[in-house]
Amino acid sequence: MKKLHILVIISGLMLIILASCHKNITTETDTVTSMDKLKVAAGFDWESSRLITLGIGVDLQEANIGSLYRVSVYDQNPAMGGNLLVMGAAGYLAPFEYALRIPTLQQKIYVVAEDGTGFSKLDSINVSDNISYTFSQTLFKSSQNSSSDPDCSGATPAKTLSGSQSVTINNGTWYVTGNFTGSVNFGSSGASINVCGTFHPQNINNMGTGCNITVTQGGTFQMDNSLVMGNGSRLTLYSNSHILLGGLNMNGTTPRIINYGTDFVINSQFSPNGSLENYGSMVMNGGLNVNSTATLFVSTGSLAINGNFNLNTTFTNNGSIDVTGQFNLNSGATLYHNCKMTVHQNMNLNSGNLTLNGAYLKETGSLTINSGATVLLKNNSMLSTSTYMQNTDVQGTGGRSEIKVSTSGTINGQSKVTGSIEMVTPSGTLTSGTSANFINGAKLFKITSGTNVIPVSTCNPEGIGGTPPPTDTDGDGVPDNLDKYPSDPTRAFDNYYPSQTTYGTLAFEDLWPSKGDYDLNDLVVDYQFLVVTNAQNKVVDIKPRFYVRAAGAGLSNGFGFQIDGVLPGQVASVTGTSLLHGYISNASNGVENDQAKAVVVVFDNYNNVIHREGNNGYYNTDPALPKSTGDTVKINIHLASPLAQSVVGSPPYNPFLIKNMTRSVEVHLPDHPPTSKADITLFGTGNDNSSATTGRYYKTSSNLPWAINLPAKFDYTSEHIPIIQGFTHFASWAQSSGVQFTDWYTAKSGYRDAAKIFH
Repeated sequence: MKKLHILVIISGLMLIILASCHKNITTETDTVTSMDKLKVAAGFDWESSRLITLGIGVDLQEANIGSLYRVSVYDQNPAMGGNLLVMGAAGYLAPFEYALRIPTLQQKIYVVAEDGTGFSKLDSINVSDNISYTFSQTLFKSSQNSSSDPDCSGATPAKTLSGSQSVTINNGTWYVTGNFTGSVNFGSSGASINVCGTFHPQNINNMGTGCNITVTQGGTFQMDNSLVMGNGSRLTLYSNSHILLGGLNMNGTTPRIINYGTDFVINSQFSPNGSLENYGSMVMNGGLNVNSTATLFVSTGSLAINGNFNLNTTFTNNGSIDVTGQFNLNSGATLYHNCKMTVHQNMNLNSGNLTLNGAYLKETGSLTINSGATVLLKNNSMLSTSTYMQNTDVQGTGGRSEIKVSTSGTINGQSKVTGSIEMVTPSGTLTSGTSANFINGAKLFKITSGTNVIPVSTCNPEGIGGTPPPTDTDGDGVPDNLDKYPSDPTRAFDNYYPSQTTYGTLAFEDLWPSKGDYDLNDLVVDYQFLVVTNAQNKVVDIKPRFYVRAAGAGLSNGFGFQIDGVLPGQVASVTGTSLLHGYISNASNGVENDQAKAVVVVFDNYNNVIHREGNNGYYNTDPALPKSTGDTVKINIHLASPLAQSVVGSPPYNPFLIKNMTRSVEVHLPDHPPTSKADITLFGTGNDNSSATTGRYYKTSSNLPWAINLPAKFDYTSEHIPIIQGFTHFASWAQSSGVQFTDWYTAKSGYRDAAKIFH
C-alpha cells in the first residue's frame, strides 16, 4: 500500500512536470482568442508595412555627365516576375531618392539602372531603414557592410591588445580597440584577432591553421615587415577599413584572403598561393606574380598593379585591373576577363587561355599572341592596342567583338581571325597578312570605315562606332525608350503602391468611439495607388483605384483620404469621385472645402459603388447570403505644380471612414490625425483613448485600433467573427509590436482557421 502511494505521488509529479513543459511550448500569446485580452504596447502602430528611404545613385563616367539613367525598384527579380514598385531618374551627383513603403516581411528589393544606349544592370539589396546604394560605372565594387559584420563588441580587458608589449595569444578571439604597436605570436591554432582600432605590430609569428586576422569597419592594420600566412590561416578586410603591409607571403595552398576594404596595399611583389577574393580595392606596389598553386583567384573590385603581372593559374576578373608594367599569360594559366583591364607596357600571351566576355582590354604598348595561347572574344568585347602581332588563331562568338589597332598590325603565317570579330587599323591593311586571314564572318576595315558599334559602358570607357544619342522627343532629359510619357515633358515615370499588379486593403470597424465586434469588415476597401512623377522625380499626378469588397454594417458609410503634406490650393483638379448625397462640399478644384490639408472624399456612401444581389443586409460578409460585386472607383488628382515626393508623402496617405454619412465622425488608422472636419469633442468618449497633445489617435485604453492597413489583398473574417479568431498568429504579431509573424495575414499552412474566413 505504501508503495502504491509513492507511485501515485510520482505519477502526479510527472503530470505536473509535463503540464509545465507543455505550458512553456504553448505561449500565452498562442492561446489569446479575445481582442480585449491582448496586451499591446502603446506605441504599436498596427502596420504590416514599413517606410524606408532610398537613395540610388549612378557613378557616371565623364562622357555621360548630363545623361539621365532610369532607376526601377521591384519586389522580386523582374526576370522572375517581380512587381514594379517605383521608378525615377538618377543623374550626375543626383541620386534617385524616394520614401518607399514595403511589406514588413520583405527582406530584399531588386533595383535596375538603365540608360538610353541599352546599358542595364540589376542588383539585389537587403532591406534596411535607410538604403544608400550606387551603381558604379567605373568599377564593380562589392561592399560587405551589414549589421552581421564582426566587430569588437565582445572585447574584455583580458582579451584586448594594447600598448607596445610582445604578446602570445591562444584560443578564441582577441581584440584591438585602440592602438597596438607590439609583436604578436600565435601560440595555438584557433586564435583570432578582430581589429577595430589601429593595429601596427612590429612582427606577427606562427599565423597558421585556424589563425585569423579580421579588420572590421573603420579599422586599420599596418605592418612595415612582411606578414606570413601559413596553411589554414585567413585575413579578412571589411568595408571602410585599411591594410598597409610591407609584404605578404602565403605559405602552403590553403591560406585565404577576403578583401572588401577601401584600400589594401602591399609594398612589395605579391605572389599568392591559396585563395584570394577581392571585392574592394587592392594596390600591389611591387607587381603581382600569381603562382600555379593558387587555388582561387577572383576580383570583383579594383586591382592596381604597379609593376609586372605574371599569371600562372586561373583568374576571374569581374572588375578593373590597371597594370603599369607588362602582363604575361603563361603556361597553365586561364584568364576569364569580364570587365576592364589596362596594361601600360607590353602584353605577351605566351600560352594558356584568355577569354573576354563583354570585356575591355587596353594595351598601350604592343600585344603579342603567341602560338601556345588560345584567345576567345565573346559578346561585344573590345581589344584595343597600339601594335598587334598574332601568331595563332583568334576566335569570336556571340555579339560582334572589336580588335582596334592604332598603329600597325601583323598576322603571321596561316593564323586566322575567325567568327564575329571586326579588326580595324589606321589604313585598313596589315603589315603582314591580308583579308584572307579573316574567315567565318570576321572582317578587316579602316578605323574610319568600321561598321561595328560597341557603346561606352561600365567596363569599356573607349567604345567604338560613335553611337548617336538616344531620342528624347519631349526634351525632358529622359530618353524615349525609358520614358513612360515620351511625348509629355511634364511626366516621365509611374510609381505604384503596393505594386503595379497588386492591391492593398483597408479594413474598418465603424462604431467609433465605441468598440465593435472586431471582425474588421464593416468596410473593406481594396486600393492601388499610381503616382506619376516627372524627370526631376517630383509628383505630378496621384491616381488611386478603390474597390469596396465588403461592408458588414447597417450604416451608410463614406470613405476618403487626406494627403497630409499637400495644401488644398496645391491641387489643380480631382476627378472620379462618387458623391450623391449632398453632405460633402467641394471646392472648384475637387478637394473638400474648409480643410487645412488636401482631402478627397472618394464616395459619400459605399452603396453608391456596389451592386447587391437581392436584399442583402450585409455586403459580402455573411457566407449564407449571395455574393455581390462593386465598381472600381478611379480617382485622378492633378497637382497645380509638381511637388517633391518627400513633401507629398507615401500612399495610402491618411485614409478614413465617414460614419453613417455624418461628416464630423471620422475613423482613421491608429495614430493618424483627423481632418479639420472631424468633431474632436468625441475624442476620449466611449472607448476612445485619443490624446491630440501626444499624437495618439483612434486607440482604446488597451491600444486596440478601429482600422488596419494591409500591403496585400486581405481575406477578412466572416460577420461577427473577430479577426483574432480567424488568423492563428494575429495575437503573436500584435503583442510583439509587429516583430513576430510579420506575415500573419498570408495563406501559409497553419496561419488561418479557414472556416472563419469569408470566401
